[in-house]
Amino acid sequence: MGVAVMTFLWEAHKRALFVPFVPIIWAVMSVFSIVAAPFGTADGLTLGARAIFWPLMIGAGVLVGAALRVLVQQILCVTNIFLEIALIAVLASAILSAPAIWLLDRLIDPPDARLASLWTVALYVFLVSVSVSALRHSLRPGGLLVPARLLPPAARAPGPRLFARLEPGVQAPLLRLQVRDHYVDVVTERGQASLLMRFADAMAELDGVPGLQVHRSHWVADAAVARVRRERGKHILETRDGAEIPVSKTYLPQVIARGLIEGDQA
Repeated sequence: MGVAVMTFLWEAHKRALFVPFVPIIWAVMSVFSIVAAPFGTADGLTLGARAIFWPLMIGAGVLVGAALRVLVQQILCVTNIFLEIALIAVLASAILSAPAIWLLDRLIDPPDARLASLWTVALYVFLVSVSVSALRHSLRPGGLLVPARLLPPAARAPGPRLFARLEPGVQAPLLRLQVRDHYVDVVTERGQASLLMRFADAMAELDGVPGLQVHRSHWVADAAVARVRRERGKHILETRDGAEIPVSKTYLPQVIARGLIEGDQA
């Protein structure tokens, strides 16, 4: 299961990177930083050196930001958009600020104002991260919401009606559904997409796919359950993509009836 989880996370990281506006943001921020030369780089680095330094630094930030997005969304299972944006920004500031200051100290040898410089860079990274995350959610790129009528017939894989809303690259055996504010995250064996629709409507379009709702925010396919554990009196379903889904008391009888949890374990 470990290999499957790592593969899923790697695919999620690539999807977080390969969206249309990511290279545009990287290019715009690189040009801005080269010209504006923040944090003393105007005095310590030549134009040519800045043209190498800033694209590399911002590129590293893009890679780290994508990894943090996977951490927050897929591993921590944060479903609130505002909490997700804030958490990614805080983690990005903590991870990127200190290495940036370390590099700047050795490249341009600024005056002894290390703490002030660290807070300045941290604030800069925080604001940039918040802006990028907010832009990402506002645009919802990568075909995350595709009306069924826009998909050509040849692109529609056999399966539940819900698949007609997904791009062909995501259409695969269904693992689970998860509510994220006004969106429903659809997780399949090929990846994840987000649909702007009600959770009840999404479940209504599953057309008999074996599975059941286990929580007010989660639906899980029977075949996706890898194992079940009990923790502090609560049941947790571990799915094949590495997610941990809580089972609420409301839906526990249905989960037991389904055979996912033995009656003597309830």
